[in-house]
Amino acid sequence: MKLRYIEEPSLQFGTSHHICPKSGIYTYNPFDITQVRPEKITIGIVGKGESVDKVLEWLESCKSHINGKQSKTPHPNLFMNFCGFNKNVGFKCEIAYDDTYLRKLNNSDIEKIIKEKNSLEETITEVTNLYLSEIKFLSKNKKPDVILCALPENLMKHIMESKPKTNDEEGEETVEKDFDDEDVSKKEQNFRRNLKAKAMQYNIPIQIIRDRISKPTAEMQDPATIAWNFFTALYYKASGTPWALIRKDSAETTCYAGISFFKSRDKKSTQTSIAQIFNELGKGVILRGEEITLKKNDRTPHLDDQQAYNLLTQSLKEYYDAVKIFPKRLVLHKTSNFNEDEVYGFIQAAKELHINQIDLVSIQTSDIRLYRSGNYPPMRGTQFTMSDKHHLLYTRGSVPYYETYPGRYIPRAIEIKLATYDESPNVICDEILALTKMNWNNTQFDRQMPITIECARNVGEILKYLTPDDNMQLKYSFYM
Repeated sequence: MKLRYIEEPSLQFGTSHHICPKSGIYTYNPFDITQVRPEKITIGIVGKGESVDKVLEWLESCKSHINGKQSKTPHPNLFMNFCGFNKNVGFKCEIAYDDTYLRKLNNSDIEKIIKEKNSLEETITEVTNLYLSEIKFLSKNKKPDVILCALPENLMKHIMESKPKTNDEEGEETVEKDFDDEDVSKKEQNFRRNLKAKAMQYNIPIQIIRDRISKPTAEMQDPATIAWNFFTALYYKASGTPWALIRKDSAETTCYAGISFFKSRDKKSTQTSIAQIFNELGKGVILRGEEITLKKNDRTPHLDDQQAYNLLTQSLKEYYDAVKIFPKRLVLHKTSNFNEDEVYGFIQAAKELHINQIDLVSIQTSDIRLYRSGNYPPMRGTQFTMSDKHHLLYTRGSVPYYETYPGRYIPRAIEIKLATYDESPNVICDEILALTKMNWNNTQFDRQMPITIECARNVGEILKYLTPDDNMQLKYSFYM
């Protein structure tokens, strides 16, 4: 057995490095502190009158320090206090709005939709349209940086199951939830994804927020964690860069891409490929690929060589338009194995655009388990090499910085298979671990999957709600 431990990767902040997003922002400010950045974020808010009031009250309370969670076994680095969102500390940024940015929905309109007891699909459509009409007004007349959509609790119970479905029975490990995806059911996810998809046409990112945030209940995250996750996401959606990967060689430009497939909501149409591609700063683009047909003898979706070539060529050209440079190296992540056609098509596209290095990597959850002596999960960062092209990596597990394993169940490793590679396999695994920390919707850094895979999945779930004629946004901030 060839085992290796990868030290927790550091992230780049404004004036120094740190392994933790919260401590990094608190101590060293966001990455772009000395660059053009959002020093003031203008927000719009849409919701029922009382919901808007609750959200404003909460935002006001977040201007100052919020104590971290207190527990019998203290883990201050895991439940860190929130520094406050103001121009003097941490993000060094403030929120701005006036009454003309507050668009209040009529309580009677929401009650009417609830009383009519239409099908779930009709209810979601009608509620979405209420929010969209006010989002449209703000986009046409006020142009805030981000629009907050405040959801009232009396509406929630009509678009979600009484108890959210979990993976508890399956023994899956749990990860700290993203800010706007906490304890949501499949029904509620449908509403959230539909609203995000339909709001794209107005060119302003939205942030969904439940009005219960003003008084968090026991099943929610602690107040400091909620604030960290919300304001980090808000800063990113306002075109800020909270943190970045540490670039090892300033002369080399590496970009990372993820490819996934999704089915239409009715499950009838063929699957479509999604590519998202970004650099060390998290700047990049998202692209919807061509429809594909599943083969009778292979139900795993694959691109043919021309589709692979087209998807990567178009993605890299869009990437160039966004950041004005082609990468020297491309790392491509996919959740299924690469077949020969895909390898050929991707390599041909890279060569034509003079990309010198390309690594094609499949990443999947693994059923292989490693056991650590004592009653402790394996360390996050444990790499088990089975061959040059086949590796196991624990991206979840015991975290020395947290002084605990933050999950509830036995962690599962991810399996890494290299279809073809130019960089060292160890470097590729190092990067995957670092990319698990690049989710700007969450400040707990021990994610299971790298952002390349997480982003591609999130995008696919939201694109299901767009028609072929709807315009899709290229920025990830519209999908998170």
